[in-house]
Amino acid sequence: MQERSVSGQFRAVSLSISRIRGPVIRRVLSLLLAVMVAAAPAVLAVPAQAAAGANLYFVQGLPGRSLDISVDGHQVAAGVAGGKLVGPFGVASGKRMITAKQNGKLVIQREVSAGSGASLDVVIHQPVSPTGQPLITTYPNKLTAVPTDKAGLRVAHDAAVGPADIRVNGKVLFRNVANGESLDVVVPAATYKVDIVPTGATSPVVLGPLDLPVKAGYLTRVFAIGAPTQKTMTVALGTIKLPATGSAKPGVVNTGTGGQAAGLDQAQSPAGQSGLWVVVFLAALGVAVVTARKVVRR
Repeated sequence: MQERSVSGQFRAVSLSISRIRGPVIRRVLSLLLAVMVAAAPAVLAVPAQAAAGANLYFVQGLPGRSLDISVDGHQVAAGVAGGKLVGPFGVASGKRMITAKQNGKLVIQREVSAGSGASLDVVIHQPVSPTGQPLITTYPNKLTAVPTDKAGLRVAHDAAVGPADIRVNGKVLFRNVANGESLDVVVPAATYKVDIVPTGATSPVVLGPLDLPVKAGYLTRVFAIGAPTQKTMTVALGTIKLPATGSAKPGVVNTGTGGQAAGLDQAQSPAGQSGLWVVVFLAALGVAVVTARKVVRR
């Protein structure tokens, strides 16, 4: 609709120019109109809003190893030890290629999808078999508002263990969680005792019990990694500040600026602004046409 309206205004101005007496004035105004017509499509083609980026966090779930991590061929973290969580790293939304190497040798490479405004945990971990090839699993961070005395909690099973039950304060809170799965809950802020046992059993305790402080107003992420048979079981922890209940939901939650693989700051040119420029140009041209008419009459 906007393009048709602008085209109509151009035609009207062109007709006005054709009626002006005086070849010099007609040529000058016609040239000005031609330049504006050529520039108008470029102005109108500006998207309403530049695509937002995404934040990636990396969890190094391979105990005993040191990894260099890259996004789309650009190294964002070097020498990340097992059990460490690094990030956030701002990237452009879309499909991103994640590469992990140790001493220059490829450990794993996989493409992940990062939606506009998303916050993702990217976990490099072992499969159920401790001797199997590493995996990459992604978990979207739920950054919705919580009451001031509550907190978000995610527990992810990324250890070389079969399906397990995750107990909180001695009670099974998450049941039959498989490798690569996670569960999210909102809980009162407190310190909880967490342990992991095989599904349907009370022993052996695969991991824990661990004291897990859960702070109000934050999303606490817990990743169980390692292998019991290799005696490398441990956890990686991370927190993200959440908005409080009643506040406006943000489009993109920036939780840091370090180690960016791609800039998040992209120029934004709303369509209304481009349309405004066209109107201004047309108004200026209209004034020139009216002035030219007066000059010719005189």
